[in-house]
Amino acid sequence: MKKLTCEMCGSNDIVKQDGMYVCQSCGTKYSVEEAKKLMVEGTVKIDTSDELTNLYQIARRAKDDNNSENAAKYYDMILVKDPTSWEASFYVVYFKAMSCKIAQIRSAAISVSNCEGSVLSLIKNNVPEDEQEAAVKEVMLRSCMIANMLSNGAIKYYDGIDYQIKENYSKECVDNVSAARDIAYICGDIIEKIFGDNETIARHAAKAWKTGIEIHSNLLSKLSSFLNVDANEEVLLSYAKKTGKYDQEYYKEYQRKPLRDKLRNEISSLEKRIKYTAENDTMTKAKSFGCGFLALLFGIIMLVGSKFIKSVIDLAALPTIFIVVGIVSILFAIAGFLSVKESPSSAAEAEADKQKRLAELTAELEKKKAELAELSK
Repeated sequence: MKKLTCEMCGSNDIVKQDGMYVCQSCGTKYSVEEAKKLMVEGTVKIDTSDELTNLYQIARRAKDDNNSENAAKYYDMILVKDPTSWEASFYVVYFKAMSCKIAQIRSAAISVSNCEGSVLSLIKNNVPEDEQEAAVKEVMLRSCMIANMLSNGAIKYYDGIDYQIKENYSKECVDNVSAARDIAYICGDIIEKIFGDNETIARHAAKAWKTGIEIHSNLLSKLSSFLNVDANEEVLLSYAKKTGKYDQEYYKEYQRKPLRDKLRNEISSLEKRIKYTAENDTMTKAKSFGCGFLALLFGIIMLVGSKFIKSVIDLAALPTIFIVVGIVSILFAIAGFLSVKESPSSAAEAEADKQKRLAELTAELEKKKAELAELSK
């Protein structure tokens, strides 16, 4: 009889131990019944479905527990036994990327982006049609999750760098966040490319693009000085348009956002100007009165001090200087008091002018608020 050959590893080193045939190379065990029933020209063929089921159960448990090390390990074992498994193909890469260090963020993100095409193709070619949407959705959600995790990690690390050397790490941060963003962009692109004829599934592309746009916008606002702003805004607009194919309201909202932000800034500025105009007259008078009072007090001190200095220090010019400074201070105080007290006619004119300015500013404010309300509908 020909030697038994292990189906798992091809080894002929199979020994009977405790009533089982055990491969000495990989440890696979075969029962006597399996050996007798499934032997074909010296090769033992066994049904590994139970083993795969167990491995999936362990791997999914590790996935749900966010145990990256075990999840990657068991999905890797599944992939060896079932190379067509989209789940194993994706999560082997995914969980290795989840465990990356700061210096590995860019390469980890690229590895996830690179596997998305083959994973989604496996779903298209090997998963029953009625189960494909759930599989695509899972890949999309996990891709968005790790894209956010890697980008947030890169930015958090960058924010913690001492400001004196921070600029040296700006390009690294841009590269890391850009690579994380591309996980979402590429995921959406491939979903649309492979499942574009199925709108129910293709719509998941829009959710991935939205995540990419959010990460991209955050990067642009934080590190615009290290980016080509026009080129990046063009990319953002292109993905917003693509998203609009499946979510028109999102695209409209994206277009309205810059104008809304501008209106909010203008409204804030107008509110500050109105407050300043309303309070300025009172504040100016209070300041004038306060300055006048201080000048009067200083002048009196100087005049009194001139007599004291004359009796203590024998310096003829010094008392005169004190007297002159004191008189000037008193005159300044009188001017300050007079500026506070206006004639009835000039006070009425000033008040009328102030009310006119307030009315104009208030009308402009209401107009801007109405425009903002219209945009927010």
